[in-house]
Amino acid sequence: MTKIRTFAGLLIVAAIIYSGLWYTSSFQARKDTEAMLGGWRDKGLKVEHGKVKLSGFPYRIVITVDGLQVQTRGPGLDFGAESVTLVSHLWTPGHWVAEATNVRVQAAGEALAFTDGSMRGSYRIHDDGKAVIAIDSGNMADFSLMKAPGLEGPKRLKGWQLFLRSDTAHHEPENGLYEDRFLDFKLTVDTGATQIETSGGIMGPIVKGWTARDLGAWRDAGGLLELDAIKLDAGGGRLGGNASLTLDEDFRPLGSATFRVLGRDAIAATLKDMGLENAASAIARAGEDDLSVMLQMGSLTLEGEPVMPLKPLLED
Repeated sequence: MTKIRTFAGLLIVAAIIYSGLWYTSSFQARKDTEAMLGGWRDKGLKVEHGKVKLSGFPYRIVITVDGLQVQTRGPGLDFGAESVTLVSHLWTPGHWVAEATNVRVQAAGEALAFTDGSMRGSYRIHDDGKAVIAIDSGNMADFSLMKAPGLEGPKRLKGWQLFLRSDTAHHEPENGLYEDRFLDFKLTVDTGATQIETSGGIMGPIVKGWTARDLGAWRDAGGLLELDAIKLDAGGGRLGGNASLTLDEDFRPLGSATFRVLGRDAIAATLKDMGLENAASAIARAGEDDLSVMLQMGSLTLEGEPVMPLKPLLED
């Protein structure tokens, strides 16, 4: 009987200790979430939301943010969700999973827009201090791509995933020379008939808004978008290459790219279906050798042949 009482006492003490740890960690997590949202405001983002609620005891730590809306100062990014739920456990403080409901997103001056009934995410901080975020759709039946370059109307996708890796300790160098990326990314898109994959990173100061001031500061400090790998597979053809891009004085894309095409007819047909008829015609004529692409003076050229005009990323 004494052993049973001792064991029961230990269980009660353990339960009290665990409850104390859960509530301490959970209240701190909610406080950190509110501080993070406030920090975004301090960095110049427009942030609006409803209640920040805590639940999940005893197994999970669940933070729910109602009516979250995040916007850059200019039309760079506009994210809205009916609710965002963050979930972690007491024993995995560096790993969170998230689900956002009734999501709408516009990016790059409304050049890209989509809606999603349920979007999922995972956030993990690794031992090297890098934060890795993985995002995809919870149910592709609820996903609709409304706007994208070359897209004539809303389109359903078979699947997509976005991976982001950032340095939580990123800081501006004293000499003003940016040698490291502040963000690495990988994007995969599957339309069923076409598979697209691109990976790369962004160097320079962190862009906080889609404005002439912010984009100009990024460009003038040596900002660079590096696309390490660009792949497009469609109809038995494949296009692969890489690119390095920045902005000119009028905020138009500036840089170069190199591509190799296998199965040029299939790739040309795919580009034509995407509304890129000039690019399709140029690739059909160029053959399957390495192709040189230049973006300068407001024009994209393929092997020296003008393919399409390049619009400024900012409206007048």
